[in-house]
Amino acid sequence: MGGNKIDVNELKDKEKQIIYKHLWANRSFDFNIIKKGISDPSYEFEFADKDSASFVSESLANNFGIEKEKDVFIKKFEMSCSGTGGELKKITTLHSSSLCALLFFFNVDNMPLKMRGLENCEFTQSFFEFKNKVIRYPSNIDIVLLGKNKITNKKVILFLESKFSEYITGINKKDTEYKIGKAYFKEGCFSKPIYDELNSRGSLHYNEKDGSFTASKPKYIEGLKQIVSHYYGIRNFFISDYYEKDNRNLDAVKKYGAEEFILGEIIFDNFGKELADTLKSYEEDYGQLAEIINNQCKKDKIGNFRILTELLKYSDLKDYISEFPKIKNFYFGK
Repeated sequence: MGGNKIDVNELKDKEKQIIYKHLWANRSFDFNIIKKGISDPSYEFEFADKDSASFVSESLANNFGIEKEKDVFIKKFEMSCSGTGGELKKITTLHSSSLCALLFFFNVDNMPLKMRGLENCEFTQSFFEFKNKVIRYPSNIDIVLLGKNKITNKKVILFLESKFSEYITGINKKDTEYKIGKAYFKEGCFSKPIYDELNSRGSLHYNEKDGSFTASKPKYIEGLKQIVSHYYGIRNFFISDYYEKDNRNLDAVKKYGAEEFILGEIIFDNFGKELADTLKSYEEDYGQLAEIINNQCKKDKIGNFRILTELLKYSDLKDYISEFPKIKNFYFGK
């Protein structure tokens, strides 16, 4: 049986200890949580039936005080757990980026959203775990928002990757090898010029023999690789090269008829001063990658696509989510 408090001393990862301590130490929840895992333990929500998606979605809605919008939440929950990689297990972890994305964006259909850096746009529909075609496997983008640019009056799609603590806990140490499939470096692939430029700038060093990357300083390479993959997938989307297998929202997104396409990443940033340097480092790495991608789109004369040059932050949605006090309190305190 679980309880309603966290003991951060039970966590072995130093960064995870800092994250949990800042957000949830010395707090009593009105729902049960349980510690899971031995080598790298975490805390999860405790459910009577953790393998039932319908039971978990109902329970999470109750945990976070989602009442009149419960049907919408359950529908969007089903989307969030429709990708690959055991999303049902992932979404029940307290520090889940999938859960954070769902809780903040599930109700966009009823609560139109404007975001910092996208002030001209208003978003009115949300989808989760949307698949774009890349090479062997699809890129699963966490959030897709549909809206309109109020200045140009054009329909807009925002493809949004969500990160909670991955950019902190997933950092590759200096000179640690990270493998990326060689197919991403073939001539004609949308990803090749991006990786070539990262390599030429010295941000990442590519070893052609084994297809590995290393970095001269600690870096969240997985996050950069995911953004490149999403860019690749969106370029395929432009030319109607869709990933159609088990892609439940493809028709709705296609039929929307967007004229502007935006890629971005939103990160959770309420971790206190101890992790401020880590956040700054990832902001710099992301900013450089965004510059490279936007420059490549100019070369390719792709005028209706851009990647946001700065990371979006969940803290900027603090007021937006205040409609749901239990969600706001869970992530930002009272």
